[in-house]
Amino acid sequence: MKRVLLVGVGAAIGWYGHSKLSKGRDEAALRAEEALRTSLAPENLGRTIGEGAANIIVESTRGFFSTVREQIPALNRGQPIPPVLENYETVQPLQGEVTDPAADRTE
Repeated sequence: MKRVLLVGVGAAIGWYGHSKLSKGRDEAALRAEEALRTSLAPENLGRTIGEGAANIIVESTRGFFSTVREQIPALNRGQPIPPVLENYETVQPLQGEVTDPAADRTE
């Protein structure tokens, strides 16, 4: 008699636990299915792909311009700007010989 009661009580507890766990599991499965369905919707996929492409373009553009700034000192904001000539009267012209390259050719 004691065994029958223990088996009966064990079965009742098992059934009760299973019904509670399966209910929660079913709700979780429904939520997961809904999340999967919305993430695979064409409009959501398009938006996700577009945002990813935009992020890639922005990051590559930033990288490009940072490289350009490093290579061209005038564009680098951290370096001083070359001096500006304000008094043109004191400037001496460059001295040199001007040649005509066409006159040097022999035909």
